Order: sequence, then C-alpha cells, then structure tokens
Amino acid sequence: MRWQTKLFLDKVKDLIPAHEFLRRTKRVMFGFHPDRMRDIGAIQEGVKQIGWVGSAIELRSARLVEIGSGWQPVLPLLYSLAGTREFVMTDLKRLCHPQALAATLNSLVLNRSHFFEQLAFPESALARLQRPTAGEPMEETLRRFSITYRAPCDFRSTAYPDGSVDAVVSRAVLEHIPPEILRGIFQEAKRILRPGGIMCHFVDNSDHFGHADTSIPLIHFLKYSNRAFSWLQSGSLYQNRLRHSQYSEMLQAAGFRIEREERIVDPKALLALESSPVAPEFRGFSKEDLAAMDSCFLAVNPDVGAPKPATG
Repeated sequence: MRWQTKLFLDKVKDLIPAHEFLRRTKRVMFGFHPDRMRDIGAIQEGVKQIGWVGSAIELRSARLVEIGSGWQPVLPLLYSLAGTREFVMTDLKRLCHPQALAATLNSLVLNRSHFFEQLAFPESALARLQRPTAGEPMEETLRRFSITYRAPCDFRSTAYPDGSVDAVVSRAVLEHIPPEILRGIFQEAKRILRPGGIMCHFVDNSDHFGHADTSIPLIHFLKYSNRAFSWLQSGSLYQNRLRHSQYSEMLQAAGFRIEREERIVDPKALLALESSPVAPEFRGFSKEDLAAMDSCFLAVNPDVGAPKPATG
C-alpha cells in the first residue's frame, strides 16, 4: 500500500466518531489475526532486551513496568517465562483484549524456536503457554504469568510510590510519543525507580510508512519541515522523528546515566541520504545519526549522592 493511501485511510479513521466501537465489533465478528513475521521480530527483540535487562538486575526478584504494552503482550510473556517476579503492563488506553492475548500465547508456541534456545527454557515451559480456558477472564490469564494490566494509565503520573520499581521497559513505543510528554515520562520513571534501578528502551527511528511502502526510503519523513510534517500525521500513527542522539540527551537530562547504548545504522538509509534532502531541522545531525533506524538504551537511576552524569 502506498504511504499516501495509508495516511488517507488513517485520517478517515480519526474522523469516525464510533471508531472504537467499530473496531470492537470487527474483532467480535472476525477475530484477531496476528502478523507472524511481526511477531517473530517482536520475539527476537524481546530476547535481546531480556539479555540486556538480565545483565543489570536479577529478574527473579524484580518488579518491571512496561510503557505502552499495546495489542499483543509478547514482551510481558517473555519476561514472565524468563522468571520475572512481577510485570506490569500499561497503556494510555486499553488495547489488549482476550482474543489478542490468546493469539499471542499461540504465536509464542508456534515460534518457540526463536526464543527457547536463546533463553534456555525447558520444554516443559510450553505448558504455561496453553490457551486460556473458555470464559477465563483476561486478568486471570495474565495473573498466571504474574502480569497485571493497567489501562488507562498516563505514565507521567503512575501513582507508584517513590523507588518502588526495579525496571521500566519499552519496545517500539517511544517513537510514538511527543517529546514534551516523553520528558514527563522519563521524570516519572526516575521517581518510581529505586536507586540503581534501570530503564531499557528499544526504539524504531524509521519512517513507519516505509515498512509497507517499499517505494520510499526509511528516512523519507526527514525531508519535511516540522510544520509540513504536522499535516502528514494521524492520530493512530503519530511519529516524533527524534534521532538517537536526542533520546540519549533526554535520558541524561532526566538524571539517568546511560550504561549501554546501541545505534543500528541502516546501510540503505545511509545511501538514501546521498540523494534525498533533509529538512533544515535535521541538517545539524550526522548522517549516521539520521540513518540509525534502531536504537537501544540501558539507563541507570544513579544511587543517591552519585555524581550527575556527563552531558554532551
């Protein structure tokens, strides 16, 4: 599908007053059909993130909170299988539903080769991924995995006590949050994290329209000024266009110390920059920063009294 068509359809959906009702009706009538390749990608990134987080804290005694869990709780279920004591899913509005949860459990069974060996799970762990029994409430199914779901939840004001959380995580979420809101989320995360607690975020920095429309490069949206790009946004697919260095600066400004970071530069995006102009807002960035399509961050909430992290 061409990106212009996708944008038009998204904007039409934004105008439909009963969009949420129609979506629920569609779900009841036709069920939920996951994308297998997308699920595999989520599993692979989940395995990588668990490795990062597990190297910094002890999962079996940890309380983790996720920003923006979305439709399918792939990440929470993987953390649960890895032995996490407690995992809290959050969403600004309720997205996960029983059909999506059942589909996710089934997807993990079908795609177990992508995580069982890497995380050294015993084959007996598959029994935990059984489909929920008929009529079992979604909350009860999640409880079997030591998972709770909070939605609606504005992560700028979680109401958690100070220092009550061991880790805050996200995957493919931060790029959909406006910068001013993201700053508030980082401030709240620092408040609820214990000293020495961590944040781990995996971010997709690409133009999401380029995932389906291969006629445009993944840095396509960088050609537009902020004003022009505001007309190309939709409520259902907002993108902030922040680059890797900007996330790094925001984390440090919020008081975190970056323990580990990875910037994955896409060769095709780098090549596209040779012929594709960028808007004035992006001309001060290095080509590698602009072409970094994936970013991974592991940031630590410093101990009380520790020196402030260096900036720049």
